[in-house]
Amino acid sequence: MSGRKRYRLSDWMGYLFNGTVPEEDDEAQSSDAVSDTDEGSADEGSSKAGSGKKKKKRRRRGIDDEDPVSFRTVTGPLSVQQILYYVFRDLFYASGPMITYIVISLLCILIGYPLSGMARFSFTEYLDERSNIMVAVGVVLTLRHLYKKSKQRGSAFFEDASLYRKNVSWKKIVIGFAFGAGAALFLSSVLTLIPKVWIFAVYSSKVDRIYKRYDILLTIVESAVLTPLVEEIIFRGYMLNRLLRRWFDLPAMLVTTLIFSLMHGSSIWFIYAFAMGWVIGKISVREGNILYGIFIHAGFNLPSVVQWFIWFMHPELQNVGVATNVFQTILLGIAGCVVAFLTALLYRRQLSDMEV
Repeated sequence: MSGRKRYRLSDWMGYLFNGTVPEEDDEAQSSDAVSDTDEGSADEGSSKAGSGKKKKKRRRRGIDDEDPVSFRTVTGPLSVQQILYYVFRDLFYASGPMITYIVISLLCILIGYPLSGMARFSFTEYLDERSNIMVAVGVVLTLRHLYKKSKQRGSAFFEDASLYRKNVSWKKIVIGFAFGAGAALFLSSVLTLIPKVWIFAVYSSKVDRIYKRYDILLTIVESAVLTPLVEEIIFRGYMLNRLLRRWFDLPAMLVTTLIFSLMHGSSIWFIYAFAMGWVIGKISVREGNILYGIFIHAGFNLPSVVQWFIWFMHPELQNVGVATNVFQTILLGIAGCVVAFLTALLYRRQLSDMEV
């Protein structure tokens, strides 16, 4: 993801609505032109750039990363139909790993219902109390599937996901983890203190419902390790990577963050997930490595993990509400804001030192 030319939103929108082709690098301008494109589209120019020879239309066998036609590489105007085709084509391709994850997880949950011994209870009770183990199994199966698919394509899973273990700055990892924890503490405190009206009316009840799950220990492992790992691989690894190869940076970031937020369900979690997803996406693009995003994500989940651990060690405290003292909540929010602010400054200083 590093070393890529950045574009403004106005460049992308200008192309879509005014037919203005953004300036491209020489390498992009010398790539294949629009001719060799989508199945069933009009033959608007079947020659390569700088060549007058016509080529026969050929049926496309799926979409791959070598497709030369995209918003980054096109050198001529496209019709509205073609623009829509490329948008939906790229979205479908980028969403493949996410759809795989959803399908595998749902299958695991459905299969686990009769096997969990809770078939005599309602499906909702099963989801609340025993579905975590099946979700964890779904995570493992999804990562195994993505690994095998990368191997079949002749590529490397870690390359496809932009997950690199070499030349990693452990200072940045610690800073990112601390930033995530501080930001989560601040956002959680703000959402807790907001009057319980409109979309905020169900926040406390949803938090209590999530915290008081049956398998707290497994919930801790899932939130601290599995969820940050699989979500960053799918959204900032596969999805964002695939969109960045075809779209400009800002729309690719925006769409990826929106989809990530929608996956978190209710409107209140949408706000929380959008803020987190946007920050993680920016860092992942800047660093060219989602490993930092994984630790930021884990940091965002840290306050919940600590709460779950306390309740695991002292089950009697589960009868106490999440926020029992307004003053205490305010102090925690201020502490989280300070930690997030200071770690953000430290990260900027790290970037400045590297540029010098």
